[in-house]
Amino acid sequence: MKETILHPKHRELGAKLAEFAGFEMPIQYKGIIHEHNAVRENVGIFDVSHMGRIVVKGPEAEDLLDFLSTNKIAGKKAGSATYTVWCHPHGGCVDDMLVYRLDEDEFFVVVNASNREKDLAHLKKHAEPYEVEIVPCYESEGILAVQGAKAVDLVSEIFPEASEMKPMKVRRAEFNGDTVLLASTGYTGSGGFEIYASNEMIDRLWDLFLEKGQPYGIEPAGLGARDTLRLEVGLALYGHELADDIYPTETVSAWTVKMNGRDFVGKEALEKLQAKRHQYGAVVEGSGIAREGSDVFFKGERVGKVTSGSFSPSLKQAIAIVLVDRKFDIDDTLEIQVRQRKLPARVIKMPFYKP
Repeated sequence: MKETILHPKHRELGAKLAEFAGFEMPIQYKGIIHEHNAVRENVGIFDVSHMGRIVVKGPEAEDLLDFLSTNKIAGKKAGSATYTVWCHPHGGCVDDMLVYRLDEDEFFVVVNASNREKDLAHLKKHAEPYEVEIVPCYESEGILAVQGAKAVDLVSEIFPEASEMKPMKVRRAEFNGDTVLLASTGYTGSGGFEIYASNEMIDRLWDLFLEKGQPYGIEPAGLGARDTLRLEVGLALYGHELADDIYPTETVSAWTVKMNGRDFVGKEALEKLQAKRHQYGAVVEGSGIAREGSDVFFKGERVGKVTSGSFSPSLKQAIAIVLVDRKFDIDDTLEIQVRQRKLPARVIKMPFYKP
C-alpha cells in the first residue's frame, strides 16, 4: 500500500490504519464520534494527501476545463474555487472535484484518491486539441484539511491572510520562505481551509498546527469522521452517490449541472435521459443503522438502495442518502432493509444538519 508523508506520525499518534484507495490511511485516532464532535465544536486536522492535485495551465486551460465540467468554469475570477462533476460521454460520473483558478492561464484540479489515474487519463484524452500543459503533483505534494468552528482563528495564526478569505477561494501564501496554496474549502460543512504544499512543508505544518491548535481544542481526525461530517451536510462521495453508472442529474450534486448556453462532455446524454432516478435524505426512525447497499421500499415495493448511511453524531440518530426510481415528498415514509427488519425512514430535505 502507498503511504503519505505523514504516515509515521499517524502511527506515533496511535491511529487505527486501514486500506483506502490503495493507501494505508488513518480511519480514527481517539474515536470517530470524538473526532467528529471536535470538528463541529472546535477544530480538527485531516491528512488528505491521498487525494491528487493536477495543474492545468496554458492559453486554453479555461476552455478545456469548462468543456470537461458540468459546472461553469469559464469566466470565473482568479482566486475562485468551483465544485463540479466530470462526465463520461454516456453521461455517467467520472468523478467530482474542485477546480481552482490561480490566474488567467493557470488552474489546478483536486481529484479523489480512488480516481487519480482515471481522472488524469480522462483529462489528457480530452486535452489533445487544446494548447495546455498538464502536470500531476501526486508524488511531490501533500494536502492538509484544517476544519471546524475555530479553524479560521487557528489558521490565521500561521497564515494571517486566512482571516480575510471568504468561502470557496484560493490564494498563494508564504510559509518559511516557501509558497503554499491556501484554500477556504473543505468537505465537512463546518468551514475551514485546505493547504496544498510540498511534502516537506506538509510534514512541518502538521506539527505546527497540532502545537498551535492546543488552545483551540484541536484533534487529528481520520477518514471515519470525514465521512460522517460530509454525510450530515448532504455532500456526495464518489463510489456512493456518484459513479460511472449514475448520472450527475440524479444525485445530490445535480445543482452543478449548468446546461444553458454551453457545451460539456456528457451534455447530450443528460439531455436525452428519460427515466431519471433521485437522491433523497432519509432519517431512520427506529433502532438500527442503514448501510450502503441496503434495499429501500415504499409500500412493499423495492424502489432503490442506500448510497450512504451512518449514525449521525450531531443528530444522535441514523441517517442515509437513498437513490430511488421515483419522486417522493418531504415526510414520506420509506422502509429500509436492515438485516431481517424493515426500518421506517422519513424523507427530509438535506442537509440533515446545519453547523
